Amino acid sequence: MCTEPAFSHPVRKTTDCAHGWPEKKINHHRKHLKMIAVALLDLQSPLLLESLSTMLSAKEDITVTGQFSRVSDFIRASRTVTINVLIIHLHKFHSEEIDLIKKISTEMSRIKVLVISMENDERAVYESIRAGAKGLLTKNDTAGEVVMAVYSLRNGYDYFNKPISEILLNNYIRQLDESGPGNLSKREIEIIRFWGDGLSNPEIADRLNISTRTVESHKNHIMQKLNFKTNIDLLKFAIKNNLIEI
Repeated sequence: MCTEPAFSHPVRKTTDCAHGWPEKKINHHRKHLKMIAVALLDLQSPLLLESLSTMLSAKEDITVTGQFSRVSDFIRASRTVTINVLIIHLHKFHSEEIDLIKKISTEMSRIKVLVISMENDERAVYESIRAGAKGLLTKNDTAGEVVMAVYSLRNGYDYFNKPISEILLNNYIRQLDESGPGNLSKREIEIIRFWGDGLSNPEIADRLNISTRTVESHKNHIMQKLNFKTNIDLLKFAIKNNLIEI
């Protein structure tokens, strides 16, 4: 279900849905969606790709065009095989996968990278975003969420699940505490903190004893001051500019 537009789970552009793409539009878009070519990469445990491949192949508009256990094999295949989305199983921080994401971001931007973090490795999450990953999930996410992420990336939206979003946001808030709020007011900092804790607009309003409309107004002012359209813009800016310590 969709919640507050600007401060639900972070996505790019103007989507309002909590998981990266407006839910009410998904069925409409699927009817007109071309086949999505997905490649899979796991350098550590390639056998784990089999179940993922089976799940994705069950969707009538998704085709798995390759499973890879070596970067060199993927690079070679990408020259002749259509790939819209590359899903990378990232077990821990490894420079080889991060370097590949950078290469795709700069040289093969037609391919969108979705990282599934197989370990609780925050450094890998941060470095994946810095390198250019457009989506991040964890191994605990459902098959439905993986499919949703693929649809989102194919249609130009970033996709970050709620646990990862909260990790990034809470680290950003902690950095704000250390470096100062800049041009944000005390009340706006309070709003950001509650937002980072996952509170809805009515819940924040109740905590601060203000109206829901006032909360929404504060959120809009925060984004305007920082010149961002969505919370993912804020998080990616913080990561890429080293405002979040790894």
